[in-house]
Amino acid sequence: MKHAALDLRGLDEPQSAARRIVRSAFPETPDEEYKDDVVLVADELVGNAIEHAGGALGISLDLYPWGTVIQVRDGGQDTAAVPRNPVRAADDDVNGRGLFLVDALASAWRVQHDDTGKRIVAVFLHRAGDTY
Repeated sequence: MKHAALDLRGLDEPQSAARRIVRSAFPETPDEEYKDDVVLVADELVGNAIEHAGGALGISLDLYPWGTVIQVRDGGQDTAAVPRNPVRAADDDVNGRGLFLVDALASAWRVQHDDTGKRIVAVFLHRAGDTY
């Protein structure tokens, strides 16, 4: 297993930092689409924490032989505010695509309470035959 984590508090560009740590944690991989999906979900989760929970506190990434787990922590307490089944935003909507993308790209995801507020956990399974 490979682990990477970053405290996002006080950073001027936390989404950019989250994208960098995720990209740098991955080894050379033949499946750039998989890595791009993980990077996009990390970016969306940090963006949601900034917009809806007052800021992202941290991000962690764990790479396993079977897949990848991303966790983004924020100080928000209201886990019920995170829709379990996000709906697709209308074409002319400015916002509302973040969790829809997370739901579409991740193999599974959930929100849970932790000691600082809440965390969103997204899991990405490798397809059969992929090796990393």
